[in-house]
Amino acid sequence: MKTVYFLITLLLLADGHHSAAQMVIGEWRSYLPYAQATRLTETTERIYCSTETGLFYYEKKDQSLHTITRIDGLSDLEVSAICWSEEDGMLVIAYRNGNLDIIRDGKIYNVPDIKRKQITGDKIINDIMIIDQLAYLSCGFGIVVVNLEKEEIKDTYYIGEDGGQVEVLSMTCDGGFLYAATSTGIYKADINSPNLIDFNNWMRIPDIPNNSKRFNALAFYYHRIYANFSNELGTYDTIYYYENDTWHVMPSQRFNQVRRMKVQDDRLIVISSYHTTSYDSRGNRLSDFVSINPRDALLNRDGVLWVADMTDGLRMKAGDEEPVSLIPNGPGSRDAVKMAISGHYLYTVAGGVKSDWNNLFNKAELNILREHFWEEGFDTSAYRDLVSLAVDPSDETHVFAGSWGYGLLEFRQGKLVEVYRDQNGVTLQTIIPGGDFFRLGGLCFDSQNNLWVANSNVPKPISVRKADGSWKSFSFGGKLKDPPAIGEIIMTGNGQFWLFMPKNNGLFAFDVNGTIDDESDDRYLKFDIRDENYDIISNNVFSLAEDLDGNIWVGTDKGVVVYYSPSRVLNGDPFYGQQVIVPRNDGTGLADILLGTETVTAIAVDGANRKWVGTARSGVFLLSEDGLKEIHNFTVDNSPLLANNIMDIAIDGQTGEVFFATEKGIISYKSTAKEGSDDFEGVYVYPNPVREDYEGEIVITGMIRNANIKITDINGNIVFETTSLGGQAIWDGRTFSGKRVKTGVYLVFCTNEDGSKTYITKLLVIN
Repeated sequence: MKTVYFLITLLLLADGHHSAAQMVIGEWRSYLPYAQATRLTETTERIYCSTETGLFYYEKKDQSLHTITRIDGLSDLEVSAICWSEEDGMLVIAYRNGNLDIIRDGKIYNVPDIKRKQITGDKIINDIMIIDQLAYLSCGFGIVVVNLEKEEIKDTYYIGEDGGQVEVLSMTCDGGFLYAATSTGIYKADINSPNLIDFNNWMRIPDIPNNSKRFNALAFYYHRIYANFSNELGTYDTIYYYENDTWHVMPSQRFNQVRRMKVQDDRLIVISSYHTTSYDSRGNRLSDFVSINPRDALLNRDGVLWVADMTDGLRMKAGDEEPVSLIPNGPGSRDAVKMAISGHYLYTVAGGVKSDWNNLFNKAELNILREHFWEEGFDTSAYRDLVSLAVDPSDETHVFAGSWGYGLLEFRQGKLVEVYRDQNGVTLQTIIPGGDFFRLGGLCFDSQNNLWVANSNVPKPISVRKADGSWKSFSFGGKLKDPPAIGEIIMTGNGQFWLFMPKNNGLFAFDVNGTIDDESDDRYLKFDIRDENYDIISNNVFSLAEDLDGNIWVGTDKGVVVYYSPSRVLNGDPFYGQQVIVPRNDGTGLADILLGTETVTAIAVDGANRKWVGTARSGVFLLSEDGLKEIHNFTVDNSPLLANNIMDIAIDGQTGEVFFATEKGIISYKSTAKEGSDDFEGVYVYPNPVREDYEGEIVITGMIRNANIKITDINGNIVFETTSLGGQAIWDGRTFSGKRVKTGVYLVFCTNEDGSKTYITKLLVIN
């Protein structure tokens, strides 16, 4: 069992204001959606609400919303059930993968036994029922009983045929018997039986209609057992109740997809598609609240109805007042396949394609983060599968998103202003004439504000929207017509364009020599990724990036390949890439290929020319400038990273914040490196002064790239020296010998590499 402390992060006050404190070096920050609410539980002070990606709560006293994430200590991401134990003062949190957290007295206790156990069946925890100090977990394979006081598994009940697995969806108790709703009927057992592990002590109830079929919700109310038959044929569900030794049909109304049943404030609450309905003990309907997609509900003694809605988040309905939706600030969804940063903005698109580069048909979605606050974004089902993104260098609010089949979407200040296909001089082409099959896998702006578009599977696969709004397309000798897709496209510092072609089709480079309209001087080449022996390394490419020295880093299914003289690609000379060979330094004289067993899905270069590398299964790596040193490897096991499958990486060069788009959402990390400045005019140190209780890093920022930093006391004695990472350096407040410096004023001397530019600033340290 692992125990961690958590710190609740205030994200959104009830009046809608937002405050984002400056991140410190090494800090993580998650950016998750909270509109897809799934489960509710209530304490005296709070309403807890789980979502598909996390957990938040409403503080009744000051009407504020707070989130709890992996950064705060939660063990996992996808919450499947929550339950509050009033007697023990505990919040029990269950996850889809079988993991379990218990929060008590400000601590999070992790019980990972189900997650770790080798089980062939589904480990999802569907529901939680607490009796005294025991939590009964309805699992995909059976029932697990947890001793909450000891934070450990007490028993596991396999109650299916001959003791086999069966999916348990809900449980209830009438004081004498336990009832379990399963995919094959309802099972019953004496709660006082000394051997409930023996499946023979569990009996499937034979006399209820549809007795061997799926039941997904149970409740005990006014001496009756209520059970919902979940009709998988698509017609209405049926709620039965047991009274006078007979099962009766609840006649009040038709029930369409009942999600849950609960007993609250002396009422039976039924949550079904579009409805949250309450009944009295005689079966009379007392209220009916309509919402888009309710999944759970609470009715407290004050008459306030709380509904967890998969579309509208946490909804509150007090008496005759209009319902209110309460949602912590976040993006529209957790999906992000591409990110782009410009000025104050981070843009993300949610779309994607299948592994064979056919459509997923996800709705088109553009999300906008401005200074750590998500603004109103864009989503529609009229367009789908946005896969590429580019921001106008001259206007940070002007954005283009390429779709896989639905054309090029243009946005200004978050609003869709134009959709480009093949109309009015636009040179984009569809793979099926007359149809909406404009597959635009890559976008990039050049230095003249021309937008270049990679258009797959068509005779003229490269189009450019010139700065004046006119269009032109290029065939490049038909070299790009046959590959099934064209992915990312980048413009290099020397004016060339590089792009990759997925599914083992290698790379393509072209140069229009600054004359878009004159094709006579164009050069282009489709080429395999080969080593110095001219053997193919891998043509299965997933990512591209140019570093600060002009080298091209290519992410493949066999790690990273680097082109150190990329400008030579179109000269007709022998041209090859190199894999980085990393010595083991263990005395064997052996070395390994950098990430040679990994699929590299994303590469980004920070202000210090270090490489942030995302992989399909091993999280994120931070590598030194030459790739020979591994500085970090963040995974879900050693960091708050949301998933090990990385979709994209984007770096805010002005702040050093590194954003990771994972398959389960976006999270960021405050790095030590920033982009360098042209001079020292923006240098500052924080915190300043450094108080005696401060334990973090002291940051010197706003410098020229690779500046030399010397820190001296007031007498000129050097206490620390370093080279900046891009435009930023850090100091731990200690001398070369590792001792904390004494109280006093310290001078920070900054010089560029050749000593022609200098700057001095002061720092007060209190110890």
